[in-house]
Amino acid sequence: MIEIDDDEDEPVFRIRYIKGEMIENTGGYWEQYNPNKKSWYKLCEECMEKVRKPSESLCKFHFKQEEKSRKKMILKLRNSKKKLKRLNNKIKTKNNKQKLSLQTTIDSKLEQIVNGEHEKSNESLGIVISVSSSLNKKQISQVKEFIMNFHNKSQSIQLTCEYQPDYIDDTTTHIITNDSGSFTTILTKQIIQACVRHIFIGSIKWIISSLEQSFIVDQFPYEILRDKQSFKNSRGIKQCRFDQLPVFPSSCIISVECHKGIKQLKITRDELIEIVELSGATLLNDYIGYETLIILCNSKKEMINRRKQYNVNLVINEKNIYYSKPEFLFDSIVRHEIQAIEKYLW
Repeated sequence: MIEIDDDEDEPVFRIRYIKGEMIENTGGYWEQYNPNKKSWYKLCEECMEKVRKPSESLCKFHFKQEEKSRKKMILKLRNSKKKLKRLNNKIKTKNNKQKLSLQTTIDSKLEQIVNGEHEKSNESLGIVISVSSSLNKKQISQVKEFIMNFHNKSQSIQLTCEYQPDYIDDTTTHIITNDSGSFTTILTKQIIQACVRHIFIGSIKWIISSLEQSFIVDQFPYEILRDKQSFKNSRGIKQCRFDQLPVFPSSCIISVECHKGIKQLKITRDELIEIVELSGATLLNDYIGYETLIILCNSKKEMINRRKQYNVNLVINEKNIYYSKPEFLFDSIVRHEIQAIEKYLW
């Protein structure tokens, strides 16, 4: 038999205050006395029933209700995110199917960027510069002067590689090259590397104009449009920056011979392989089947040697193999359009 006589004077309810918060009921909670256990237990702040756990403020019933509403809210948020994602994908698909004209794309891009003073729009972004091998020593010095004059705490400007100004990697944001007239430039390794990375390619005139005016002028009027050999209406180089999609589909299989690289452009074989992969094409290996294969060769001799190799291995789909000059790859990249391969065949 449990004696509870000693508890007759104990109050049935009391408010327990959290230490340091003894103002009215702020920070406090109700407790009820249990005469059987001679102890106090915490009450739900909604209904004055015993709480689910001493560390919590709700009973089992109200805890379940709160959990239900919380899960509903999470589900609602997830559904909203999914709807937004689907809507975004629809817009992207629509834009891909109905491509805007290049001029419209340029105008909309410029509207986003040029909304204030020219120098303010440039100062908002960090600039990492590489130079094309078409620049002379004086022009490279001007690029370095540009960096020295305008680099500060609010505007980070630097070379991709201090000791090799023409080095390009994924951190590079700007390539500076010569303007051969009408915003064209000669084809160099750096131009090709910049195009497959969708990097801004600007004329040295942007650097010179900024130095003359003592502030960074708007870069877009100095953007290079195309390589020197392209058609006059082409804007392939500029389009490479706008269109983030690779020029080749992954179904395009390319094999690289060119064991000595491309001498005239100073491209090593490893660099050529990297360009192929960045262009979106798939590099041939022993595990890939193909319907059509493009083999890049530097010379007829390389082509003949490769053909002999296929004859030894009893290749049966020789008709679907194209032995092409590397220019097919380069021209397709800088013009941002796959070229007709027939004129590049050995």
